[in-house]
Amino acid sequence: MSTADLRRLERLKTRYDAGSASRKLGLLRRLERERLRSPGTVLRLHEVLCFLRAYPDDGDLLKQVERMLAGFERRSDLRRHAAALEDSGIAGCDIVYSFFVGMAEWLAAHWPDRLTVEWDQLEEPGKLERVLHLLALYSETPALDELSYPVREWIDRLKGPRETDGAFIVRRTRALEAGPRLRESLYEDLDLWLRLAPGPGTPSRTHAHVSRGPAVFQTGPLRTGRPDLCAEVQRPPLGVETLSRREGQRIIDLARGSMVTRSRDLDAFAYGDPEDVRIFDCGDRLELAAIGMIPERCLLLEAVYGFLTLKNGVPIGYVLSSGLFGSSEIAYNVFETWRGGEAGLVYGRVIGVTHQLLGADTFTIYPYQLGGGGNREGLESGSWWFYQKLGFRAREPEVLARMDSELRQMKRRKGYRT
Repeated sequence: MSTADLRRLERLKTRYDAGSASRKLGLLRRLERERLRSPGTVLRLHEVLCFLRAYPDDGDLLKQVERMLAGFERRSDLRRHAAALEDSGIAGCDIVYSFFVGMAEWLAAHWPDRLTVEWDQLEEPGKLERVLHLLALYSETPALDELSYPVREWIDRLKGPRETDGAFIVRRTRALEAGPRLRESLYEDLDLWLRLAPGPGTPSRTHAHVSRGPAVFQTGPLRTGRPDLCAEVQRPPLGVETLSRREGQRIIDLARGSMVTRSRDLDAFAYGDPEDVRIFDCGDRLELAAIGMIPERCLLLEAVYGFLTLKNGVPIGYVLSSGLFGSSEIAYNVFETWRGGEAGLVYGRVIGVTHQLLGADTFTIYPYQLGGGGNREGLESGSWWFYQKLGFRAREPEVLARMDSELRQMKRRKGYRT
């Protein structure tokens, strides 16, 4: 019964007609009591809850969704399948990833008791062994010359008794008497995989939310049409708010958590400047949080901003926008939970906000975003056709010819997938 209820809820989640809210609410109340049998169904329920938190029908539904998310890690089915749901970003589940140094330092600073080295993933332990003398205190280095222990045991002996191995390596690398670029190069050459165990306040997709006012409820169909990008460029946001340093840091931390819980990293968030964060109001509680980078990480010529896309305070995607001489290159991503919804509408507002922020009136898409360079996620999500339908075109004649050929195939054969 629980799996059938979940399927019904998934079919209903994007419907906002008469009676759909009450049907969703009834299914949610049943699923709150029921226990799901597999990791996949637990994940599916979680994703529906996250979707409905961003796009709630009404206040009663939103309260139900928020209550279920607040207690999600206490569900017995989640606890049973937590190991299988590693890297899902669900609260109560571990995250394992080879974080770049900026994000690793953030995690070690906030959750030092939760960060451990994933030793089974360490392909070349000799790299870590060769820098042990740099991580140790000078008074400890004679022991490194005289005694022979495996590198993992050395780390256990060198770290503090209440310190994790991961936090120790990150902390000691940061303390090296060297420039930041050299420290970064040394750390990333180690190719460490770190495990972030769940705990109070650790990043999760379950609790990712920032309160910035009352929710706007979805009372009609999602706006899935294609925007007129030329018109969107000229349409200013409803308002722009420059955040205080404290509020700016809160948004940056939310953006970092959104990356951590999806096995991603983005320099614009890892090195975000809390004194350069602005919220662009795009209407209906759709907001773009533009995050600038700390001065020492800014590029020589281009102005670079990371945008965190928020719907009713829930992160639903991110953008990297760089501008130079009135031109902007945009890398746009909608988190998988919200794909197939209002991606086109949001992209139109990204174009408008980028014009407002950087003065750009020419926009380009890097080929990786379309699935080039081995980006299978880009291919599978249909990025090429998303941008093609918005009016973007490749420059190479052979690519355009292939596009025309595929379009003819799609017209001739219903259901043809290129």
